Amino acid sequence: MSNSVRAWLLLVVTLCLGITIGVLGGGALQERRMARVDRIRRPGGFVEHAREVIQPTSDSQWNAIKPLIEATAEQNLRMRRTHDGEMRAALDSLKARLEPRLDAAQRGRFAKFLPGRGGPPGRFGPGRGGAGGGRGPQDRGGPPDGPPPPPDERGPPPPP
Repeated sequence: MSNSVRAWLLLVVTLCLGITIGVLGGGALQERRMARVDRIRRPGGFVEHAREVIQPTSDSQWNAIKPLIEATAEQNLRMRRTHDGEMRAALDSLKARLEPRLDAAQRGRFAKFLPGRGGPPGRFGPGRGGAGGGRGPQDRGGPPDGPPPPPDERGPPPPP
């Protein structure tokens, strides 16, 4: 085998290894980031995370700042619920306006595109796919247009 063939082979192998490591490493990093976000979003997670970041020097210091952090956590939760509800309403409105203009295959693809309705994971809540964790009601055993899933430990869902 000539030197130029060996050099090209080494280059191709190196490129393939780099791509593989990049894809696997990027996926692992993304998974770790999303796990951290999920921990912060669970009940009490923001408060726990703030305590880890601040590292209070005493219990009295923590007791003095904890109510401020808890109030902000509650405010964040209310804002997220409001935002999620508004986004759901906007997407439902878009769906209602688009459906008459789409054929059955297009409607199916669009339904999978919508976050929290059986579509790909997105930025909208636990599981990064919506209030249902990235799956629509039909993926939880319910009818596609049936009632929403029961509220979880984060409290009741926002009003429609």
